[in-house]
Amino acid sequence: MALVSVVMPAYNSSRYILKSVETVLAQKFTDWELIIIDDHSSDDTSALVQPYLEKHPNIRYFLLEKNSGVAVARNEGVKRAGGKYIAFLDSDDLWHPEKLEAQLTHLEQTDADLVYTAARCIDDQGKMLDKYFKVPSKVDYSALLLGNDIICSSVLVKAELMRRFPMQRSDLHEDYICWLSLLKAGCKAFGLQEPLVFYRLTANSKSRSKLKSAKMTYGVYKYMGVPFIKRMICFAAYALHGFRRYFG
Repeated sequence: MALVSVVMPAYNSSRYILKSVETVLAQKFTDWELIIIDDHSSDDTSALVQPYLEKHPNIRYFLLEKNSGVAVARNEGVKRAGGKYIAFLDSDDLWHPEKLEAQLTHLEQTDADLVYTAARCIDDQGKMLDKYFKVPSKVDYSALLLGNDIICSSVLVKAELMRRFPMQRSDLHEDYICWLSLLKAGCKAFGLQEPLVFYRLTANSKSRSKLKSAKMTYGVYKYMGVPFIKRMICFAAYALHGFRRYFG
C-alpha cells in the first residue's frame, strides 16, 4: 500500500484535470496512490483520464452513480484509500513538486495530525497572480473560527481522522466544517509558509462569490453549534479576515 492516498474529486473537470494529475505525477515523493472520484460528470473527464489509468497502476478512477456533491466525492475517496495519510487535491488546483515531501517531513518532526500550506493563486488560464495566501504556523479551533486559513488542496492529514470526521454539507464549506470538527476534538494542525499549492480562482467556485461564501460561512457556524453572540463575533472576524486576504 502507498503511504499517501491522494483524493481528487472531479466534476466536469476536463479543462483542468490533466494538469492537476500531472502535478501529482511530478512529486519528488513517490509512494502515493491517486484516487479520482468522478461525481457523475457530463463532459469527457472519464475519457481524458483513461490513458493515465492504463499507464500508471497507482492511479484509480471511480464514477459515482449520481451527482452527489464534493463532500460525498471526497468521502468516497477516503473510503477507498489505503494510505496512512490522505492528501486532498481539487481537480483544478496544482501542486509544487516538493509539496508531499515537505509535509511528510514536517509530520515526522512534530506531533501534527494535519499539515497545510500557503498558496499562490492562478487564474483560469493557469497564469500566476499576485495574490498569495499566507498561513499561520499553527491553528486551533478558536483561531480557525475567526477565518479559514486551511485550503483543502493543501491538506495532508492522518487517514484515520478523516474516517472519524468525514466531510459534511456540500451546500456549505464542507472542508471548513471538517477542519473545525478535527480541531474541536483536540487534533493538532500546523502550517508551512511555502506556497506549495497553486489555487485556481475560477468564476464558478464557491469561494469566488463573496456573498455566497459569507452565507455559507454563517451556516458553518450554525452547523457547528456556535452560540449566537459568539457566532456574530466570529462572523465579523471572518469578514475582516476575508477582506485582508483578498484585498490586503
